[in-house]
Amino acid sequence: MGNQKNGRGSAPESPSCTLVLSDTDNDLRSVLYVLWLTGLCDRQGRWRSGLRRLQVVHTGDWLNKLNPNPAVLDFLYTLQASAPHSCSVILLVGNHEVEIVQRAATGLRTRLNDDHLHFIRQQGILHVAGNILYLHGYPTLNLLALLRQMQQEEESLNDFNDRFRKALYEGRYALFRDREGLEMVGDIRNVRQYYMRSGVTGVRYGEQVSQLLRQLGIDTVIHGHRPNLLIQLDHELSDVVPGIRIINNDNKASVTGFGAAVVDERGYVRFINPKAMQVLGGEQAFRKKVRRILGTGKQDVAHGIPSGDEAVLTAVSRSED
Repeated sequence: MGNQKNGRGSAPESPSCTLVLSDTDNDLRSVLYVLWLTGLCDRQGRWRSGLRRLQVVHTGDWLNKLNPNPAVLDFLYTLQASAPHSCSVILLVGNHEVEIVQRAATGLRTRLNDDHLHFIRQQGILHVAGNILYLHGYPTLNLLALLRQMQQEEESLNDFNDRFRKALYEGRYALFRDREGLEMVGDIRNVRQYYMRSGVTGVRYGEQVSQLLRQLGIDTVIHGHRPNLLIQLDHELSDVVPGIRIINNDNKASVTGFGAAVVDERGYVRFINPKAMQVLGGEQAFRKKVRRILGTGKQDVAHGIPSGDEAVLTAVSRSED
């Protein structure tokens, strides 16, 4: 693996739409299907020509942590490196990728080679685009305090990835796992209980998290990591983290068939998940609708103009071959 064209997946200044993938866990077929369904790629995962200002963000757990598939990394590398000029692929590490790298450092052998491990280490931990924070797990006070410090030092919030990547991979901090004796910056074991906890001032953690996010200019968090019974969930935990829109995008894609979310430049979010093929009239009707939203239909791509379909997307399911 050489140097990818987009570095670590640097984003265009103003993407018209973002496709968000989460927790695909080695399931390359589900990724390929979503990329084809949304009109970004052909069936083989090759970018279609004529695409403009589109962004793909994967919020982590691209791999199965116990049996990582090198073919997944080879594909993601190619997808990132070959993205059209005004498009980008942002790959964020999840606990699976972090644990794979940390285990490799102890000498544990996997099917991954040194180039694969280097590629994982190059990717980011979080991504901020406008008022949206993308990351694998739920934001904690420690994580947001670090971001706030960087903001006050007039650094880009995305520089967090460069500043803290080495420390996190070396295991000095707990990333996406609540580990005894390590300072936690990623995730919490019991999310609601954590946000309901009160600090020394008597203010609940959820309210402090909300305040920090707003100081950072963030009002929306999109994450994966922990599926819920509703498959994907908008306005999650709004009762304990007031004023912040938290979107859970983990729909167990490797089990349910596929899943994703589409975010447009106005902040509208549409879910793609395996529940409403019958409501949308089948795969063909769904494909046309989601491509209209992304501006990836044949006519849209030919003219280079994203369209603005206001319909809320729900689900499509795909039977196994």
